[in-house]
Amino acid sequence: MLQTENDKNDIKTDLMNRLKDQACRIMAFAKEKQTNIECVIYVDRNGNDAVAYVYDSKPFTMTATTTFDKLAQDNYGNPDLGPIISYYNKIQFEHNVPAGTEIKIPILTRQEQNLRNRIYASPQMHDNYGRDMAIDDDGDFAVSGGDFAVVSGVKNLNQAMNNRLSTAVEKRIRVGVYGIRAAIGDPLAVDSYLLGSIERTFEADPRVDEIEEITFEGRGDALFVMVYYTDINGNKNTYQGEI
Repeated sequence: MLQTENDKNDIKTDLMNRLKDQACRIMAFAKEKQTNIECVIYVDRNGNDAVAYVYDSKPFTMTATTTFDKLAQDNYGNPDLGPIISYYNKIQFEHNVPAGTEIKIPILTRQEQNLRNRIYASPQMHDNYGRDMAIDDDGDFAVSGGDFAVVSGVKNLNQAMNNRLSTAVEKRIRVGVYGIRAAIGDPLAVDSYLLGSIERTFEADPRVDEIEEITFEGRGDALFVMVYYTDINGNKNTYQGEI
């Protein structure tokens, strides 16, 4: 079968997307190995030397009433682990730290660290949709509180899909459709081409597990697309967009 330039480009795009997918999976696997573990030696409540293994850390801003025991209770469920926070930050007495100072809360579990691998964390983790700068209806970066607005969760995944469809795929879809119409004038061929292009675009994202249904409708020069899919968290989502 003779391959057109569009067919060749589709094959190249598919191969590149598969390569990126494999690279992301390797990165997620590497992060799960926790090669960045820190060992913190501290003195426990009984005056004995103890060891804590820290897998990562998260920021916290001190207040006038902050105590390490309270932080340990809030983060570990055990106020006796307060010295770990103290030794990790090299702070002997919390009341000597001015309010507004940012310290680090050590993370003592593997699972919590994996949440920081924002997009390509292992599928069993809940927060693997990622975070990104939000884009408004005009295609510009959204602003909130004098800074860039942030989008997360399923909204971030759908925004990524919209970007893929309206940039990388838009030109290929339009050129392909017009070429098919000019060559054979077959509406079914056009529909088949659109369906395949949209499907490949969604399948290229490793956060999409399964595509259940795709519908689209042309209105003037715009193409309205609706995709029903299941993400890697097992959640059923709906994408609606215009390209």
